Amino acid sequence: MCHVLVKLKVENYARWKYAYDKRSNLRKESGFKNAIIFRNFEEPNEVVLLFDWDNLPNARKYMESDNLRKYLKNVGAEIVDTSYLNKHETSI
Repeated sequence: MCHVLVKLKVENYARWKYAYDKRSNLRKESGFKNAIIFRNFEEPNEVVLLFDWDNLPNARKYMESDNLRKYLKNVGAEIVDTSYLNKHETSI
């Protein structure tokens, strides 16, 4: 399992979310498992996603694709930062 932390800047959250939902099958075909979507309290056009992907190669292939970048640009969004994470431990 690979976790991917992505920070986006969106022009319009509703427009981006609609586009995000339309791509659910493409994500699943690429090894996507699930995601948590966060919005910044102070900057609502900043979106942070925490994805679970089946493995690192599949996550990289999807997240770094030109197709995704073009799609995001068309809906007024851009990736600001991406981190690929391996769960190390759980803490309380």
